[in-house]
Amino acid sequence: MMDKVKAIVTFANPWSIQDEITGITREGITVEYVMTDKLNPVTNEDGSMGYRQVKESINIQNAKQIVKVPGIYEMTYGYQIRRGKPVMKLQTLEFVSEVEV
Repeated sequence: MMDKVKAIVTFANPWSIQDEITGITREGITVEYVMTDKLNPVTNEDGSMGYRQVKESINIQNAKQIVKVPGIYEMTYGYQIRRGKPVMKLQTLEFVSEVEV
């Protein structure tokens, strides 16, 4: 099952790191975003206000999907099993538009 949401990507940075023991190179892209496509004032259920940044790493093959930052993207999520539990993880993103201020 794939879930889609629109979000504002505020930061994207490709990275590469080589494991000192195995010599295997791991690559990805750090993506930071807010889970909304409109930055309207909001008061959350817990009394906090505003939007929290989400930060996660995605596959380097998604680099071509990141067109403009900041920008509004449609994000597709899927489930992966981590430590025996299903975890929702960003799979792909598709550029929708620039952010209007």
